[in-house]
Amino acid sequence: MTDKSGAPLANTNGVKHGLYRVKSKDPIKSQRIRRRVNRRLEGVASELRPVMRRVTYAMVEIEDRLETGLLNFWYLVADANWITQEPVGLKRLDQDIVLWRNENGEINVVEDRCPHRGARLSKGRVHRGRITCSYHGVQLNGEGIIMETPATPDCPLVGKKAIRSYPCREFKGAVWVYFGDEHHKDPNEMILPEEFSSNDWSSFLFSQVWNCNYQCVLDNRLDPMHGSYLHASSYTLAYGNKQDRLNIEETKLGFVVSRESQIGVNIDRTEMFHYPGNNIWIQTEIPYPPSGGGGFFRIGGFVTPVDRSSCLFWVYRSQKSSGWRRDLWRFLYKNRLEERHLEVLEQDRDMLESIYEHSQKNEWLLQTDVGVARLRKILNKEAENQVDAPKVT
Repeated sequence: MTDKSGAPLANTNGVKHGLYRVKSKDPIKSQRIRRRVNRRLEGVASELRPVMRRVTYAMVEIEDRLETGLLNFWYLVADANWITQEPVGLKRLDQDIVLWRNENGEINVVEDRCPHRGARLSKGRVHRGRITCSYHGVQLNGEGIIMETPATPDCPLVGKKAIRSYPCREFKGAVWVYFGDEHHKDPNEMILPEEFSSNDWSSFLFSQVWNCNYQCVLDNRLDPMHGSYLHASSYTLAYGNKQDRLNIEETKLGFVVSRESQIGVNIDRTEMFHYPGNNIWIQTEIPYPPSGGGGFFRIGGFVTPVDRSSCLFWVYRSQKSSGWRRDLWRFLYKNRLEERHLEVLEQDRDMLESIYEHSQKNEWLLQTDVGVARLRKILNKEAENQVDAPKVT
């Protein structure tokens, strides 16, 4: 017998052969949500508790999904150079996964858990393209199917899907993994920004682990006004007005937030691209000062949650160029500009890591936070649509 994922269920009759699946739900997550619900219901009259419990569960489920990361999206999880024919364990979206390359060099991704006794597969090894658990030698392929159980010959569970596998794509030196819920296991074809995917653009990709929730990074990317203050001493962002109003312009795939009094001086225009069930990224144009030759380059970002308190921030910097102009741009970037851009990122990282946890509950937003408010509305709607709980109106 199997559950909905195809994994074998626990057998209570003491069958001698096989691997036993105890539960299909995440018990840690269930306990965490129950504790949060019970705390919020303290002091509520007993006759109101049944109704309030349903509403509270919905709210907590939505918050939990937002904290750990929205599902049904492609996420950039690793640099392709990190993945070899040895297993690599990673935590992404508060989920433990293991990646390795098979004999053809293709990347496989499954949950980092041996179905036998729960040991981490990332502590194992790869043999003939399969991942082998070091604890008892159980072998699984890239689909999470048990291929061999050396300690138990003729095991009836050989050939059964026992753990979750994840769709994966390798593109331009980056590894993308699709995290879907049980209703959306099969991904759509991945959509990426032209500035990152097109050969007409020359790009540099950079990543850092930031010790803050991923939502803080997204908020920061849609807050143009912080450039005039936090980055006022930087090479490219030391210009422009320190007072302004921000405008929102809805687009077919997201929205644009821009400054009213100036364009092309500082971080004056930022655009969010939102492809439901596929990808989210945020992109802006950064001006060069006249001393740097003038003009613009584009900077975009993908944010991948690691867990509730950390994320992986991927930044691409792109310029549309060809021939000797492309060679010149790449030379200048690596030798003159990269260090300065990293200094700006470090200012952002240091500030965001200092923000108090759950600070959203005590914020007093300003007019210049219209982009932040619009972003949060979009993410909250996505979370509402994903959780298996009654919707709150």
